[in-house]
Amino acid sequence: MRTFSMVNRRLRAHNEQVPENSASWLTTFNDMVTLLMVFFVLLFSMGSMNADRFKQFVNGLQSAMGVLDEGRHSVEGVIHDRQVSVFDRSMADDASQSFQALARSEGLEAEYTRKGLRVTLRDELLFRSGSANLTGEGLRLLDEISTIVKPMQRRIRIEGHTDDRSIATLRFPSNWELSTARAVRVATYLIQHGGIEPTLLSAAGYGSSRPRVPNDSEVHRGLNRRVEVILGQTASGVY
Repeated sequence: MRTFSMVNRRLRAHNEQVPENSASWLTTFNDMVTLLMVFFVLLFSMGSMNADRFKQFVNGLQSAMGVLDEGRHSVEGVIHDRQVSVFDRSMADDASQSFQALARSEGLEAEYTRKGLRVTLRDELLFRSGSANLTGEGLRLLDEISTIVKPMQRRIRIEGHTDDRSIATLRFPSNWELSTARAVRVATYLIQHGGIEPTLLSAAGYGSSRPRVPNDSEVHRGLNRRVEVILGQTASGVY
């Protein structure tokens, strides 16, 4: 009887110390989830995990456990920052400075995007109006660009764009043909005279379908007539 009373007292004391609805276990659980997140973010930042698989992992934690209130936004931010920052680090220094110097001296634009480094050249820097033949100034400019990009061994996409004014010549029935011919001409020159590997190059023309700004003035039309050189991944798929 005495033993039973002692057990009863101990049980009552334990119940008083730990309320029925205590959520103290959540502290340990949240710590564990946080450590898991840190571990996988580190793996991802070191390039050991595929971006899509990483997103699936974190989103799975969200839906299954309901722990990460803002996890989805955090994941997108980590992936976006990694894509740009890793590309930045690998191209920073000399290459980046060279393009910025070229941009200041030649009037072209260079900016980092999620796809890589995009160099925008107004059509007047390369071609005469309605033509896909490179001017002497255009040849010189492409020589400078090829000197910068060749050592990088990165995939290069050339895109041709026009304004919305129609063209209807025997050689170029529409802006699609003109923009494509210009992109191909730039790519061909980079291969033949710049020493760029053909396997790293691709070219496409978009006509007036992808304007930078509305075609509502001569200045804006001039901005839309352009060739873009986009430096992306290496041949092995690394930014």
